[in-house]
Amino acid sequence: GQELTFTHRYLEIMQIRFQGRLTIQSQVEPGVLDALVPNLILQPLVENAIKHGVSKIDEEGRIEIQARREGERLVLCVRDNGPRVTENGLRNGEGVGLRNTRGRLQELYGAEQSLTLRGAEDGGVVAEVIIPFHKRADIRSIGTVTTLHTTGVAAHV
Repeated sequence: GQELTFTHRYLEIMQIRFQGRLTIQSQVEPGVLDALVPNLILQPLVENAIKHGVSKIDEEGRIEIQARREGERLVLCVRDNGPRVTENGLRNGEGVGLRNTRGRLQELYGAEQSLTLRGAEDGGVVAEVIIPFHKRADIRSIGTVTTLHTTGVAAHV
């Protein structure tokens, strides 16, 4: 919930910048609002969606944010309606934001995470992060909350 609140504040600023040409939609399952996620995990994905997506089109831009649980995994998606990705999954090469996000996820979750970019069916791009689903109570029960705090996992979805 904290991460989404922060991201939506950023998007409110972008809506002012785009002067009514940016629509934001969120689809968040209520059960994931207490999930632990790395701080600022959505921000670079949303920034990319704006910089490389909606800012490149003449019509109204659209950013969609989804958060859902699939078994023991948390799935976070950011979708835009900008230009499609190339065959290798990138629009203009991978920038610092995506590289840093990939590195952080690898450091925190190892092989239990993924960050993928793919073309959306009707145009635009979907950035999808998959990480293990944990709540603060889960972490306390296994005694690793200190480790997660020192590695930057503190915000709730």
